[in-house]
Amino acid sequence: MAKVKGITSSGYEFSVDAEVFKDWRFLKAIRKANADGEEAFEASLDMVAILFNDQKEEERFYDYLAEKNGGRVPVDVVGKEVGEIMKIVQEKSKAAKN
Repeated sequence: MAKVKGITSSGYEFSVDAEVFKDWRFLKAIRKANADGEEAFEASLDMVAILFNDQKEEERFYDYLAEKNGGRVPVDVVGKEVGEIMKIVQEKSKAAKN
C-alpha cells in the first residue's frame, strides 16, 4: 500500500493509499456521486469513507473542516477538499511512475 501525503490549499495534511483509484467501490461511488438525488448523497459519504479507509482519519478530516468553518462541515467544502485530495494523489502517483 503506497501512501501519498499532501496538503490541500486550506492546509489539511492527508495521507491516503494511492491504490484507492483501483478500488471498484471507490470508482462506483464517484460515478454515483455525480448523479442527482439521494443516491448521490449516499455515494458521496461512501466515497469519503473509502478514500480515507480509516475511521479515525475520516473523523480527523471532518474535525479539521469543522474547526475551519465555525463548527460546521459544509457539503461544498467537503467536495472541494476531496476533489483536491484526489487531484494531488493522482498527480503524485503519476509523477512517481515517471
